[in-house]
Formats: sequence, structure tokens, C-alpha cells
Amino acid sequence: MQYCAVICELNPLHYGHQYIFEKAKELSGCDKVIALMSGNFVQRALPSVADEYTRASCALMCGADAVIELPAVYATASGERFAYGAIKILNTIGNINSLVMGTESNDSDIIMRIAQMQAFESDSFKSSLKKYLSLGIPYAKALTRVCSEESGENAEKVFEILTKPNNILAVAYAKALLQTNSHIKFIPVPRVGGEISTEMRGKFSSASAIRACGDIGKIRQAMPDVSFAAYMNAITAHRVRTEEFGTLIMHTLRNIDVAALSEIADCAEGFENKLISLAKKHNDYYELINAVSTSRFTRGRIMRICLHALLGVTGGMQFDGYDHARLIGVRSDSTEILSDMPANIIVNKDGEKHIPKKYLPHYKCDKRAAEVYSLITRADGDLFYRKLLRV
Repeated sequence: MQYCAVICELNPLHYGHQYIFEKAKELSGCDKVIALMSGNFVQRALPSVADEYTRASCALMCGADAVIELPAVYATASGERFAYGAIKILNTIGNINSLVMGTESNDSDIIMRIAQMQAFESDSFKSSLKKYLSLGIPYAKALTRVCSEESGENAEKVFEILTKPNNILAVAYAKALLQTNSHIKFIPVPRVGGEISTEMRGKFSSASAIRACGDIGKIRQAMPDVSFAAYMNAITAHRVRTEEFGTLIMHTLRNIDVAALSEIADCAEGFENKLISLAKKHNDYYELINAVSTSRFTRGRIMRICLHALLGVTGGMQFDGYDHARLIGVRSDSTEILSDMPANIIVNKDGEKHIPKKYLPHYKCDKRAAEVYSLITRADGDLFYRKLLRV
């Protein structure tokens, strides 16, 4: 039995995601598709629009054969750590032969060349990157400049590719595959519906456009029926209360020790002092974010720091090789997948016994994420310990 992986957030699941699940089997020739999906919080450092079990159920009904939760320490990380953590987990599942994702570019060769450039930095690459960072240029922009300069006659094309979000993530996946000497083949698939946009574009609209849209009719056109129903329930009966989420973060920032905040992922250069100081002057989380942003500490990075402080994600957790993850659900006609899961993929509560002591704090971050999500959505019951989904 051979598997293909799709790393995703499904926030919410739309026709573009369903298309990727379909193309995954077609292009990889695999038997089953395994989705490695972010949990209750996503890479934008915000709560997902629906809890992980709801989104996993939609995935199983729209093309995935199994869904594994991407741990919070990686799901809420910067793009490179998000990608590296996901690949680290996928590498433990020996039957996965390929990884498929949607990209804005259809040039897989140049994506791989950029990935090789970043994975195996030349001396000139390192020197140029150091120069741009010393000028106060954010890491992502500095990296784009260096890759473009190092590409010679392809400079303009590389620069253009690295201005598109899915292309950037595709390069990060390919880079992680190279760095880990992975057996998994990377297969990029051109996105349908054009580039990511916050505007609705009919059937193939982006998740960000759906989240921003107030027109129910347009949203319905962009989502499979099961996903649309789940999404509507999530934003009505169990909507995320952003004010309460912000209040929990503000409480954390006002009570955390400076030394402890300095250990939080993405925090550096004494930024913890500024963040704590301003947290005591502002009462609103989103007002705080606007007040504290700098050229080096972008809005996105600061939001990740704040969420990581709330969940207890330290920088060390993202770099110490954690590769455990929970299997959330499996299709009833694909239960043979269960026998192919290694011990680090936790199928039930008993599976927690296989987690080494050094990795228990990582696992507790996922528990904490479920607790926080329950509070801000006022969901009943335990959002963490639930039976394995079977659809």
C-alpha cells in the first residue's frame, strides 16, 4: 500500500482542496491520500474557523483517506519551521512516496533549484544574506533578494516566483525534503482559479476570500456541501470569539516572566522587554499588535510570539526533532492505514505511552490549544480526547 501526503489547513475546506486531493492520487499513482492538517490554530497565529475534528471530517468526505494532526509547535510556526516539522513527521511513515501541493507556478524544476540553493547555501549566498539582514531587512525579503541574485539569467523569474505565498511554501517543503534526505517525491500542482486572492472568484475561491466574504450564496458556490454546512455551523453555533482570544493572550503577556518570554519561539533581540512593557499599556490585543510592529518584527511574527506564549511553545521545541502526531480520523474503507502507522503516530490515548519524556511538553501544547479553543468557541465537551473519526 502506497500513500501520498497533502499538508493542509483546510481553513475552511473548499473546492480547491478537493481538487488537490483528487490530483494527488492521479499524479502520484498512490493508493490512499493522507492529509497532515493543522489543528485548532493555524500558521497565521489565529484560531481555525472550525475545530480540527470538524475539518478532518470534511477532509475524509472530500478525498482524504486519513487525517493526521500537525502539532501546534509546527502548525503555528514560521513557514520554514512549519514545513520542516511537517516533513519530519511524514518521513516517519515509510509508505508515503510523494507529497502534493498546489502552487502558483507550474515550473517544478525552478522550484527545486531554489530549494537546493536554500538548502545548501554557498559562501556567496551566506554573505549576501548576512549583508541584507544587517541592514534591517526582514528575513523573508532578504532571502528573496539573495535567491534572485544567485539565479543569474533567471533572476526576474525567481523573484516573481518568490512573491507568491504558495510558491514560497512549496520551496520550503522541497528544501526540507532535501535537508532530511527524504525518500518522498515532491509534486507541485498549479492552483486552479488563479492566484490566492481575498476576492471571491466563483467555484475556486481561496480560503482567505471565503473567510472574508459575507455573501452566503457566493460562499456556497466555493465549497462542497459537507464543508459548507460545517463552516456555517462553525461561524454561528461555535463561532470564534476574537475578543476573548485576545484577552487570554493579554493576560498571558502581563503575567509571563521576561526570561520565559525570551525562550518563546520567534522571540529574539530583547524583544520580550518591549512586548511585555507595551502589553501593560494596552488593553486590546489587536491594538497592541499595531503598536509593537517593526520592520524586523512584522505583524505576523509578533502574533506568532503571542500565540506561542499562550500555548507554551518555545523555540527549542521547534528544533529538537519532535516527530509525534495524532491520527484524528480515517475513512471506514481505508482502515488498513492503521496497521501502517509507526509508534510515533498516536492512534488512541494509549499511544501517549510511546511519547518520550522530553517530548511531553510538545504534546501538552496540543492539549492546551484544544482547551483554549474550547473556551473561545464555548464548545461543550473535550475537544482533545475524542474517538477516532471513521467516515
